[in-house]
Amino acid sequence: MTIFKKIICISISAFFIFLCLKDIPLKNLFDKINYNLNLLLIAIFLLYLVNILKALRLKVLLNNYQKKKFQIYFKPVLLRQFLNTAFFFNIGEIFTPVVLKKYFKCSYFEGVSIIFAERLIDLTIITIIFGISFLFNDFNLGNKIIYSYFLVFLFLILIFLLLINYKKKIFLIPSKILDNFVLGYKHSVKNINILYISVMLTFLIWFTFILIDMLIFRAFNITNEISTIPNIIFLTGVMVLSQFIPAAPASIGVFNYLVIQSIEAFYVAKGINYDLEIQTELTSISMIVLLIYIIPDITWGSYVAYKESLQSLEKIKLKKL
Repeated sequence: MTIFKKIICISISAFFIFLCLKDIPLKNLFDKINYNLNLLLIAIFLLYLVNILKALRLKVLLNNYQKKKFQIYFKPVLLRQFLNTAFFFNIGEIFTPVVLKKYFKCSYFEGVSIIFAERLIDLTIITIIFGISFLFNDFNLGNKIIYSYFLVFLFLILIFLLLINYKKKIFLIPSKILDNFVLGYKHSVKNINILYISVMLTFLIWFTFILIDMLIFRAFNITNEISTIPNIIFLTGVMVLSQFIPAAPASIGVFNYLVIQSIEAFYVAKGINYDLEIQTELTSISMIVLLIYIIPDITWGSYVAYKESLQSLEKIKLKKL
């Protein structure tokens, strides 16, 4: 079954890669790309730096658990990003609670609850920012679409709140699992101070990502003209969306296609000429942007994963002695 799922994911990525490349001459890829290297280097530096904010937010969420040196809070963050980038099915989300259990002495499902809360805050903040960008970006969407977007968002939030406050058993989930999940919630975001600080840090994290995307797309001549703040926020939301579509590791193919189509839509909305040469250059840029985004995950993240593996092997050897 797992192999079948992997084949499906690879097939989805292959399909979107085909959509990206089917109309363009491959020999012209990376042929004519004008860019500002300094802006790209600053963006890469900020991608490393934003992990400090993520580690700080995790420290806040784990405030009621065993206190550790600040550097320990980087491990769950970087391991998750590395695993999500390098492997299928966002496996980092499943493995991170194991790391939390190891270092902070919580149960696995308490860890799941904390990671779920962190992701929910992430999703809520970017959804709000993404929705507000509709009011100002070049698509000039009607008020009805924008109002519908926020109504659906509020409806989903309401459904979630009703579910977490539902006192009865949910979908035959064992009571012990539910109890541990609720315990994680009580020890983290149920505390209003923890929730407030986590939300503020999440705003900082997403503003940093928006700044990173601004630097990246301003760095390329071909995307500089459409790189207004509302348009960049929209592109940030699109890149987040690409992670929810089943695909090969790093959402390759899906990420590229959605970025290209979004920029093409901005070209059309602004009445800028869009031809095969521009499409070819955008395809090349989408590959560069994806590479830039995964650099911290496959460098810093893989180093942390390597050190964790060595520690695990050492423990196994000690047990055998």
